[in-house]
Amino acid sequence: MQALGKLPLDFRALNAAGVHAMTLSAHKACGPKGAAALVVDKRVELQPLIAGGGHERGLRSGTENVPAIVGFGVAAELAAQRVAEAPQRVEALRERLERALAGLGVRIFGGEARRLSNTTYFAFADIDGETLVGKLDRAGFAVASGAACSSANPEPSHVLQAMGVAPELARGAVRVSLGAGNGEADIDDFIIALQATVGRLQGLTAVAV
Repeated sequence: MQALGKLPLDFRALNAAGVHAMTLSAHKACGPKGAAALVVDKRVELQPLIAGGGHERGLRSGTENVPAIVGFGVAAELAAQRVAEAPQRVEALRERLERALAGLGVRIFGGEARRLSNTTYFAFADIDGETLVGKLDRAGFAVASGAACSSANPEPSHVLQAMGVAPELARGAVRVSLGAGNGEADIDDFIIALQATVGRLQGLTAVAV
C-alpha cells in the first residue's frame, strides 16, 4: 500500500468497509527495503507459501530479518508522528511542480482526482517515456516510466488505457515521486532540466520527420 506515512490508516475502519487484508512495505515510509507487514482479518484463512519450521503460527517458515523489522517499526513510529503535517508540505511542492509542468504543455493524469500528495504522473505528446527517463537520469534526476512494479513491461499502462488515454500518449507517461528531503529548489532544478531535455528530444523528432 502506497498510503503508509502519507494518509492516516485504520485497518479496523477499512475492515468494516470490506477490506480483508492490507500489506505495508517499510520502504514506502523511509524504512529498510525487504521488510513488510501483512494485516489480515482473523476470519480469513491463509495457506503458507513456505512450509517447514512453522514460524509465525505456521504461516511461513524461515528466520525473520530482525534488524529490518526493528527498522520498520521505527519508520512506522516516525511516519505516524509526521502524517498530520508532512503530506501538506509535499503536496505544496507537487502543486509547484504541476504548475510548471502545465506551462510546458504536458498532460497530467488524474490531476483532478483525489490522490496521494507526493506523486505526479504526466506525459508529453510524441516523447517516449523510457527515453525521457534515461535522459533525466543522466541529468541527475531519478524518475520512472510506468509502474515501478512492472518496469520490465514495455507496454503502455493498462490503467491509463482504462482511463481512456491513447496508447501512444500512455507510452510517454513519466512518474515523479517527491519525499521529505525535497524542497522548492529541487522542483525548479528539475523543471529546468526537463525543459532542456524535452527541447532536445523534440528537435530530434522534428529532424526525423
